[in-house]
Amino acid sequence: MAWNTITKDNKSTAYDVNGVKGHKWVCRSNEEWRAERAHSFGASEVGALLGISHFASPLSVVRRKRYELNGLFNYDETDAMLVGHLFEGGVAAWLERKQGYEIIESSAAEYLLRRDDMPFLHASPDRMCWLDKEGPRSGKSSELNKAVVECKTTSMPVDGDNLPVSWIFQLHTQMGVSGYHKGFIVWFSFSTRTFGFRMFDFDEEIFAAAVNVCRDTWERCIEGDEDPEPVNAADILLLYPQHTVGKTITVNNATTTTISELKELKEAKKKLEEAIDEYADRLKAQFTDEEAMVDNSGRVLCTFKTNSRGQRQFLVK
Repeated sequence: MAWNTITKDNKSTAYDVNGVKGHKWVCRSNEEWRAERAHSFGASEVGALLGISHFASPLSVVRRKRYELNGLFNYDETDAMLVGHLFEGGVAAWLERKQGYEIIESSAAEYLLRRDDMPFLHASPDRMCWLDKEGPRSGKSSELNKAVVECKTTSMPVDGDNLPVSWIFQLHTQMGVSGYHKGFIVWFSFSTRTFGFRMFDFDEEIFAAAVNVCRDTWERCIEGDEDPEPVNAADILLLYPQHTVGKTITVNNATTTTISELKELKEAKKKLEEAIDEYADRLKAQFTDEEAMVDNSGRVLCTFKTNSRGQRQFLVK
């Protein structure tokens, strides 16, 4: 990991939206933003702390936060993270152009919001937008005319009626911290090549659940230095990176059965892979320099094309 030291040196201004009072840090760089966010849990971390994220666990979040509080930051960026950052503006632009909700340009800056009564929790909305283009009810520039915009890019198909729960908690945390009562989740799915959006009204119960888990974890695990329970293999490697020579664990019958079933599945997988290779070889042997096999109606069944490296690749349609 590329851990680097950063010092915290940015200042804040007060905000008061719908009775929610807090402070806003507008950061001069991503490094300053990282330094400030180290002092609380963010909306994007709530799903992991609740145990409903596929990308992180409570233990991994806590360990990273401890490093950051000591001035050490990991700059390693996965491809998925990079894609999310690069496409964020495009997803927001779609909401504006196709749905008519004007994006507030200044909201693209690196900033962080933290409520005065919840110092353990912060939000950094991707964008903000105007709800009403003309603002006849409250005036366009009124805080009541603003909404939080959370931008998502994903490889999975997205059902607007069944969004990932972690996304919903993230958005409601942003609304609860910022004080805004409307929010959008806007997404682009690479698998279906489609955009979509859904508007939410602020739900106090959802936000309360986020606050409770963040407060409890901060008090126990950051201030109290307690580790959350491990929930996956990656957590075990964090806690126990080395084995102890000669140490064993005695398991019960249920675990013994699981081990036996795993062996059977691995053997079945091996036989299946061997069968797949055999069938593929039979089909490849029927090719000469053709690129595809077709049925009587001309429908392509499989291909055996040369790729950019000069190697032929077999693919069943």
